[in-house]
Amino acid sequence: MEVARFLRDLFPAITRGFLLAIILPLIPVFLFGFPLSSGLALITGTFIIEYGAAALGIGLGLHPVYVLYVLVCVAFGVTLTMFDIFDILGEHSPRVSGFLKKSEEKAHHSELLTKYGILGLIPCVIIFGFYVCPALSWVLGWRRDLSIFLIMVGYISISIVTMLATIGIFRLVL
Repeated sequence: MEVARFLRDLFPAITRGFLLAIILPLIPVFLFGFPLSSGLALITGTFIIEYGAAALGIGLGLHPVYVLYVLVCVAFGVTLTMFDIFDILGEHSPRVSGFLKKSEEKAHHSELLTKYGILGLIPCVIIFGFYVCPALSWVLGWRRDLSIFLIMVGYISISIVTMLATIGIFRLVL
């Protein structure tokens, strides 16, 4: 594997992920005057506890629309970046490429997995989070566009449920 070419291919993927997951969520902070520390805490929390950061954002007093926006930006940025990194690894490493081919062949032998398996990404993102789903999808050779869509559907759904539950709990307690 040629390191210079690998890094040259990796740089745009990392840059895009940085823009989507960090820069885009910070724009409303400056446009609407949200506290910078709260915005950074929400972004960081989303990287660590994923949709659980919805409770953090609501607890910090941030507007629910902004909280959802940040959660979606980070999840989308991480998901795209992970797919890009896996593609780059598959392109530059014969071992990874061989592993991918074997995994796809095994997955295609299962009719159930071939036909309905991709729909499992919705509960998968709820249970395991957005770090696991791109790897699973990539290894099983599922369509990237549909995988990203289903990951985001599951993630947005559970984020909204978490936000609504948090708001409801705060109303009961406070």
